[in-house]
Amino acid sequence: MDPHKLQLKIFFAADVAQGLALDPFIPVFHRWIQERTLPELVIDVANYAHVPEGPGVVLIGHSADYFIDQGAGRTGLLYSRKRPGPSSATNLSDLARRTLHAALRLESEPSLAGKLRFSTSEMLLRVNDRLAAPNDSGTFAKLRPELDRWARQMFGSPVELAPVGGRKELFGVRVASPEEVPLALLLDRAGGPPTPDSSLVG
Repeated sequence: MDPHKLQLKIFFAADVAQGLALDPFIPVFHRWIQERTLPELVIDVANYAHVPEGPGVVLIGHSADYFIDQGAGRTGLLYSRKRPGPSSATNLSDLARRTLHAALRLESEPSLAGKLRFSTSEMLLRVNDRLAAPNDSGTFAKLRPELDRWARQMFGSPVELAPVGGRKELFGVRVASPEEVPLALLLDRAGGPPTPDSSLVG
């Protein structure tokens, strides 16, 4: 996939998302910065929890941002790459590796232990570049073969791919699986924990 400004969102399980407080994520993200938990440069935390159905809490990075996102009224972890990363041939797998790795870290966070659980039966993939990927049937037709291969590799079975959003919104695809797949298995199928990228500096 040529566009590099890719986003992947994995949703919290419905019973977890209902009434979920965002404040506890702020100290977690600050500690991730201090301890260099992620294999990339992250530099700050922003709190938009007051914005209805907004970006929530954001871990801001050099090459990508991590959101506890509440867009469209559905809370989840959204990974958004801002700069070119790996080659276009590995963009989707890298996107999945970084999203799933962070999701697993959140599920195992001591301060959040037992309070978080992700649902893996649905994900949202978007391209944050309206010029490179307008939200229309032509973009979906062009990208569908690659999305099909990636989704089958991830879920190991046929999945449903459905375009979402209107023409004025980012190009998006809903990826739906008939069954839940453990996060750790999805991460393994994507290539395992991500390696440091070129934005990880001193």
